[in-house]
Amino acid sequence: MSLPRTAPGGWLVLTAAVLAAIALFQPTGAGAADRPVGYRLGAGDLLQITVVGEADLTGKFRVGPDGAISYPLVGSLAAADRTVADLAQDLAARLAERAPTRSPPLVEVAEYAPVFAAGDFERPGQYAFRPGMVALELVAVAGGLRRPRLATDSLMLQVIAAEQEVADQRLARVAARVHRARIAAEIARGPFAPDAATLGDPFVPAADLTAIIDNEKALFEVRKTVLAGQQAALRSQGANFDQEIAALRRSIALHEDEIGLLQQEVNTAQGLVEKGLAPLPRLLASKRQLSATRRDALDLDSYLARARQNKLQIEQKIQELSDQQAKDNAGALLDLDLNLARIERKLRAATAALTETGSRLAVGPAQIPEPSFRIARVVGEAHVDLPADEFTRLEPRDILRVDRPEPTPAPARESRAPPAGAIAGR
Repeated sequence: MSLPRTAPGGWLVLTAAVLAAIALFQPTGAGAADRPVGYRLGAGDLLQITVVGEADLTGKFRVGPDGAISYPLVGSLAAADRTVADLAQDLAARLAERAPTRSPPLVEVAEYAPVFAAGDFERPGQYAFRPGMVALELVAVAGGLRRPRLATDSLMLQVIAAEQEVADQRLARVAARVHRARIAAEIARGPFAPDAATLGDPFVPAADLTAIIDNEKALFEVRKTVLAGQQAALRSQGANFDQEIAALRRSIALHEDEIGLLQQEVNTAQGLVEKGLAPLPRLLASKRQLSATRRDALDLDSYLARARQNKLQIEQKIQELSDQQAKDNAGALLDLDLNLARIERKLRAATAALTETGSRLAVGPAQIPEPSFRIARVVGEAHVDLPADEFTRLEPRDILRVDRPEPTPAPARESRAPPAGAIAGR
């Protein structure tokens, strides 16, 4: 990397002059033909610097927030607010002072600093800059302008929501009515035969009413079957205890007869012993047998009392099953009455909201105003607010802001509010 020297120290000046002259005629920058005329570098730009035959001096260098790049041998080199040609000339001079190269450095803009979309965009944010980009291109890559929220759109959604709420509350009211009728039938311990005309609603589809009634009928039969099964099982246990009680009574009667016979035998043996006609051991054996039989009789009395107690508990459980179901149904009936009252209030509120919102739909579609464009551009160390339109050319680091005023109401049109008869509660 040496050059012929013309005079002591004079080659540095000559080299710098030659390199600067060459740099002025070099097509610097990626897409130099597309680069904005007189474009001045700034923070965020990515530069491609190429020095032929010098791999250590070739690479990509980002202009930092301080407006400078960090370059080998040179160190920090100011780049902000300079043209590519100016930067190349300065870099060539600095390299000539430190390590003269065979060719001057070629400086190109590999990637421009981004531009920013703010305001009423579908996807506001940061986007890559392209030389020659206009505001409309940034609008396109940012997804276009956000659709304005029209008052009529919101009202239409409110009408749909109110209509759904009214329909839901009507259906809930029918379901609560049929549920209440089923519970009342269980409390009365009678059949469940709901009257569709009384419990239904003219604005609830007949298929929905039929499905609700069928479900409650099925539930009624299931609960009735379960209760009957539980009571039947308990009655079966009670019948077993009845058989046990009858058997114990027969055993007690037999023991009483046996005790009577043994008592006679003891009395007879006692008389014979007193007369010396029978041995004493025989009398003692008869007394022991009589005592054992009496103990067995006492055990049988205890078993009988226990069996009677078990039978009484079975009868109590049978009654408790019916009482518990009646108690649960009474509580459910109170809750249902309260729920029905709440449903009626919600239905009235939803109906009023539907009527009010429907009447407000009499206002026609709003007129959508044209959007306004503004550009915040970095000039020096400050941002300057500039007016713009769709075809204003952008520069790197520009912030394009698009705002759209609120739509203005248009002339009235026919309301979508439903007729009063369609939303009146029953």
